[in-house]
Amino acid sequence: MERIGTEVILGADDTYRDYMNERRKYKDALVSKWMPLLEGTKKQNLKPIDQKLWPAMAMVFENQLLSTKRNLMEATTTSGVSMPVTYSLPIVRNVYPNLVAMKVASIQPMPMSSAGVMQIFYQDFEREDAPTGSLKTSDSDYAYRLENEVPKRVKMVITSETATAVKNILGASWSQEVQEDAMGSLNIDVEQELVTQMSLEILREIDQIMIAEMLAGATAGASTWTWTNATTWPDKSWFETLGHAFVDMEDDIYGARFREGQWIIAGRNVVKYIRKMQDFIPAPRNQPFDPFAMGVQNVGRLQGYWDIYLTSYINTNKAIMGVYPRQTIDTGYVFAPYIPLTPMPKIYAEYNEFDHATAPGAFVNTDKWSRNVRTRYARKMVVGDLYATLTISA
Repeated sequence: MERIGTEVILGADDTYRDYMNERRKYKDALVSKWMPLLEGTKKQNLKPIDQKLWPAMAMVFENQLLSTKRNLMEATTTSGVSMPVTYSLPIVRNVYPNLVAMKVASIQPMPMSSAGVMQIFYQDFEREDAPTGSLKTSDSDYAYRLENEVPKRVKMVITSETATAVKNILGASWSQEVQEDAMGSLNIDVEQELVTQMSLEILREIDQIMIAEMLAGATAGASTWTWTNATTWPDKSWFETLGHAFVDMEDDIYGARFREGQWIIAGRNVVKYIRKMQDFIPAPRNQPFDPFAMGVQNVGRLQGYWDIYLTSYINTNKAIMGVYPRQTIDTGYVFAPYIPLTPMPKIYAEYNEFDHATAPGAFVNTDKWSRNVRTRYARKMVVGDLYATLTISA
């Protein structure tokens, strides 16, 4: 195995291949262990998780179990497997598959043994002989050789980069009276509601940060479109020209990486004009409200080519086009969950706000409860050429 900087060039007896085989066996074992949660059952009232997400979700469940069990942060139950059930399991099981990160990014979970630092990988294919460069750039005679001439060579390059887990944490305080009265008159568990909402807020921020980094790091191209009708056409006809901008975005990606765009994440104003286009096919609305929806909604499909996602996480007049990962290392963005969600011990006291003038975070002896929820994960933009942007204006 030859290494050039952070690049790993695969050879015939490559140890990287052995490493990946071992990881694959480990993932297969986890999938088998957590199959009841992955498949879902009517008895559990759980919808099946997309099979493409099984390896990633199985490791998320395993990390959740190990981190919570070791720290004894919340109650566990023992049946086929031991799993925290009071708060973490419903949130992890229902929310993580809804993250847009799980759909449009490569998921490379950090095992607990990583200690929060891990090598993430992504691939490219390059020419070894002159003219060198990525196979994504055209060269019409690279493979053209005369009789008995030695062929030129190509190589698969696996690039590794170090990713370090970062922490997101939120806290809440509530009075004992509120807890008693809400449970007595409304049958509402205030603590559980607060923990759930803190967890959802943390996970929403992960999606928001990831989309913002994709938007800022996109290098394939930047297109524009105006909604001002400068022609004598009817407005309905003019709105169709928005499709021209999407074609330009896809052409930018294709020119950079020989890949076709597959999804568009857009702000509200962009989606408003998309919905006015003739070739927009809306997603069905007869589904029940999902309380674990994360703020990025699949609203339909355009021209049979692009899945359309609506979000308020980016500027209302912005959109980004990208491609779905074809496999774990064929991606432009990596999301590496480490500790999914950990509710910390509940404390009988209130704490000062984070920007308190003299004692930020100090506990105060009042008749209140306080609790934190935290998560750790890593993320990295790795191939900006797989993304193109759009800005619309008057």
